[in-house]
Amino acid sequence: MSGLFGGGGQTGAEKKLTGAETQAVQFGLGQAEGTLPQATTALQGPLKFFQALLSGDRSTIMSALSPEISSLTSQYATASKTQQEFAPRGGGRAASLEEKPYAEAGTIEQLIQGAQETGAEGVSSIASMLGQLGLGELGVSSSTAANTVSQLQTSQQNQQQQQAAAGSAIGGLVALLAGL
Repeated sequence: MSGLFGGGGQTGAEKKLTGAETQAVQFGLGQAEGTLPQATTALQGPLKFFQALLSGDRSTIMSALSPEISSLTSQYATASKTQQEFAPRGGGRAASLEEKPYAEAGTIEQLIQGAQETGAEGVSSIASMLGQLGLGELGVSSSTAANTVSQLQTSQQNQQQQQAAAGSAIGGLVALLAGL
């Protein structure tokens, strides 16, 4: 077993190949150690946002959507102010101004209802990305380990075959000398 993992009996070329693979794996791991935590951390903010949308708790959803709700409220307030200042006085103006709060509430309600669907899609998407990162890490490490072990086993088998051939040649030589 020491020959398999200890590098015993490897040729110079095999040692260089194993060394190059080890360096490549170490480089890749070094890169992954920096970028994978950054990617995971970067995905945590959006994940929390989408989880808030998916929570079903109206106050949590409204809190998460507060920038959009604030923008909508501001747009309706500007439209109402403009209508109050510039629209001709009369029944049409009054009816329109009376409907504005209901239209605003309806638009906000649509935003909240759509938020859960958006939250579900977002959480699924981020979970998929995190899963792909994990599978990628696992795949690279197991593939590299398997390749290295396979090459070392092949090297050991070659060495055993060479030793068997040398033993056979020595046996033949001894038999030849014994016959003299």
